[in-house]
Amino acid sequence: MNIGIDIDGVLTDADKIQNKNKIVIFDWGGVIESHKEGEYNIFTADIDMMRRLNADVDKIYVIEEYTNCNNDENGICISCQSKKEECEAWFERVKAKFNLQCDLKEFVRVYDEEKGKVVYYKDVIETAKKLKKYCKIGMLSNLMLLDKERLDRQVNLKDFDYVWLSFELNCRKPDDKIYEIVEEDCKIKPSNILFIDDRSDNIETAKKRGWNTCLASGYELDKIKDSINKFLNLK
Repeated sequence: MNIGIDIDGVLTDADKIQNKNKIVIFDWGGVIESHKEGEYNIFTADIDMMRRLNADVDKIYVIEEYTNCNNDENGICISCQSKKEECEAWFERVKAKFNLQCDLKEFVRVYDEEKGKVVYYKDVIETAKKLKKYCKIGMLSNLMLLDKERLDRQVNLKDFDYVWLSFELNCRKPDDKIYEIVEEDCKIKPSNILFIDDRSDNIETAKKRGWNTCLASGYELDKIKDSINKFLNLK
């Protein structure tokens, strides 16, 4: 049975009742948004963004140094910070590291344009939304403040029953705390949670808490569908 095409009529009434107490949670980066080599992915976007703002920047230097700007002087990652001034401080670190000749407004504009070009897997989103009549769906991702508007524009976050973004929760995967927050929010026992993520460290923490897991990238749609089939006992 192909979830991405048709899930009507595949569950018994008893299955439907049981699955209302289940949730399938999707990661964003790598599962919905591309990390795949050969596609316009998040890393390509970072390189092109820096080249637009500083034509002399080296590709390898961007890859190595951009993420080094993410932690502040206390070692706190920008994806765990929700305040505007924290985002401004992150921009100043990036600006200094890459000798950027722009203000924050221009940076945000270029950031949004380049990240908006990244391939995202619409068939994964379609699969997720088709599950809503049978179970709850959620998103759990390590993201920063600048990313949320783009996500909402691309997938309509209101279509998800739950959205857990690290910058809003001040913690990130694979920290155990963020998984605790998920359980407390949705009030669903760990054995009734399926978590789909492309990073093994994020998956391992979920496994230790008793969650069902699927280690997969968005281009592995059949693998994602198979894990959902088994989790929801789809016929």
